[in-house]
Amino acid sequence: MTSPEKSTTFPVHYRWLALGIVVALGYLFGLGGDHIPRGGDELVYAHIARLTAATGHWLPLVSSYDFMRNTKPPLLFWQAMVAGGWGEHWSWFNLRLPGVLYTWATALMVGLLTWKIVGGNEGQAASINPTPSTDGLRRHAVTMGAIAALVYLSFFTTYRYGRSYMTSGPETFWLFGIFFALAWSPARLLASRWKLPLLAGVAVGIACLYKSFAMVAPLGFALALCYQTVGARQPPWKIFRPGIVVDGLKVAAACALALAIFGLWFALDPQPGEVWREFVVGENAGKFKSSPGYFKVAFSGGSGFLTILTGYFSNALFLLPITVGCAWAAWRSYRQKVPLSDAEKILWLWLFGLALVFMLPNQRSTRYLIPAMPALAVLVALYWQRIARFWFALTLLACALGALAMGLIAYGALRAVHDTGLYSWAYWLFLAGLLAACVGGLIKREWTRPVAAVAGFAVLFALAWVTAPFNGELARFKAASVARLQGQTVAVPSSFNGHFERYEFIIPGARVMPYFAEQPVDYTEVDALLQAHRYALVQRRIGQLPCTQCRIIDMRWDLRARKGDRDGMMAAFTSPDTYFYAQEYLVEGLAP
Repeated sequence: MTSPEKSTTFPVHYRWLALGIVVALGYLFGLGGDHIPRGGDELVYAHIARLTAATGHWLPLVSSYDFMRNTKPPLLFWQAMVAGGWGEHWSWFNLRLPGVLYTWATALMVGLLTWKIVGGNEGQAASINPTPSTDGLRRHAVTMGAIAALVYLSFFTTYRYGRSYMTSGPETFWLFGIFFALAWSPARLLASRWKLPLLAGVAVGIACLYKSFAMVAPLGFALALCYQTVGARQPPWKIFRPGIVVDGLKVAAACALALAIFGLWFALDPQPGEVWREFVVGENAGKFKSSPGYFKVAFSGGSGFLTILTGYFSNALFLLPITVGCAWAAWRSYRQKVPLSDAEKILWLWLFGLALVFMLPNQRSTRYLIPAMPALAVLVALYWQRIARFWFALTLLACALGALAMGLIAYGALRAVHDTGLYSWAYWLFLAGLLAACVGGLIKREWTRPVAAVAGFAVLFALAWVTAPFNGELARFKAASVARLQGQTVAVPSSFNGHFERYEFIIPGARVMPYFAEQPVDYTEVDALLQAHRYALVQRRIGQLPCTQCRIIDMRWDLRARKGDRDGMMAAFTSPDTYFYAQEYLVEGLAP
């Protein structure tokens, strides 16, 4: 299905384009819900944006706690303030929609760049799929462009961080945009005196205002590699060459412009000293500190070198086998001395440069590699036919297991709420169809690649579907209960930074007061808590009473985001209802 075919009623390349559009629109499903895959920082960012918007001023940033105020540059918060109408239209959908638009734009760049490479002369070196005619090549290029976009949208980190209110969507767009432009026209941009430095400086400067000034380091390093290996046609170690000074000045100019744009924060913020102390020193320089020691952390734990070395693969999740297969196919091509196009070299250099730079801090995370995931998606499409069927089969197996997991989560919900109609027949038919497609792809060779291209996102869509009821009426308190809390102080559980912010969307109009509590837990001090606060929210395991000296006003269903130490993995299979779900009570203290 990925090779050119004669025109039909609805040609194959149009089908892949239509499928890509459907998958992109699937990013909107459940976007406004409380339970979507996201990073915990989303709640911190929403808290800062809401309080800053309430002041009516762009700066300084405002938070209830000093340690989580200047955690990110202001562009992320300004984006939310505008999207949320300065508090007038404050909803998760409005806060997250700009990130989705950024992700769509990045997916479009992924598709266009793949189309350009495969459809041009460079495609002959990048994609082993000979085409008999110019028209056939064009159809094939469109198909592969659509597949590349599908692959990018099916990466778990794209779905998790590119949908939520995080920095990942904007920073990925602006950083990958530089290498998209460079790979589109490498000779012209690398030879230009000012176009590439200006483009790169402005783009990374905007990315810095979303994320951090530290983004100039991987950008500058990768750009220098591009000038050296693609522009000058020299290996990285031969730096003593004609033109090295000019190229070095271009990279320096781009980095200086980016830092100047980032410096606008200090110029505009009425408290620049606080920005320096909290963001530059605390948020960024702190990533190089470690009490156990640099090398002890580097070679052990979740922040070691291995986190970065395997990060591109783990970021793909269900498509992990395909990305491993892509790397293996690239290595084999290198051993066979298959020539690389300039565009492909630029994409590999961005992947390498970003990973190498972010191996240096003591705090390492696969999230740091997200801006290069679009480049990986393009490369997967370029090597699509060279990746062995074995890797696609492993992907189908992983997706089949994912579909079964979605069925288990749904079964747990049915056991929890005792409602057999919680999910429509369409959901179960979707899961059955996904399983059947995965099995069919494992059996029929010609189905393997096409099914693998869509199965990853199908599992992610099933995840959004299975949690949908808990973003609806089941997860809400009654309107009368919310009205009762208007202007009242309500103690709410919070198990990590900013977690309490979710209750601003659940009980809008109430004054939220967080108290620390792992959720759910046998919290024996609820009665004491209600002596200080009239109202409280208490999360309990199914069947447990919230407290002894209180009046239950209302109850809603919630998903358990974090599991305790006593919750082993087997509990997900033996008691999925209590493992995945909990009840949250609105209680009122009894009058003395």
